[in-house]
Amino acid sequence: MHALRVDGVERNPAVGHAEAFEPDDRIDGLRVLDGVDYPLALVEWHDAWFDHDQLTSEDRRADYLVRTVGFLIDQGPRVVSVAQELLPDGEGFRAVTHIPVAVVDRIVRIGPS
Repeated sequence: MHALRVDGVERNPAVGHAEAFEPDDRIDGLRVLDGVDYPLALVEWHDAWFDHDQLTSEDRRADYLVRTVGFLIDQGPRVVSVAQELLPDGEGFRAVTHIPVAVVDRIVRIGPS
């Protein structure tokens, strides 16, 4: 596993960040690391797949829609990053999924109940 440290990652200003979301776009965002909001989100995206049973082109799947739920930590022009875990004491994130924007179907911001 690889943990990304909030204080050790230089951010490109051209890449979006959860901190830049407008308050109206956020539902029950969580202020958890250094006063930054990381809203919970559901990201639906089209993944590549390997199917051992595919013998012909007719056997292949028409679509492979994956749903990832977690803390939306980055939403840039090329990649959306969702973390499943926020580490204590500002140590960053763990279990981060980086999804190319080109395969994202939709992002739904959700909040804790």
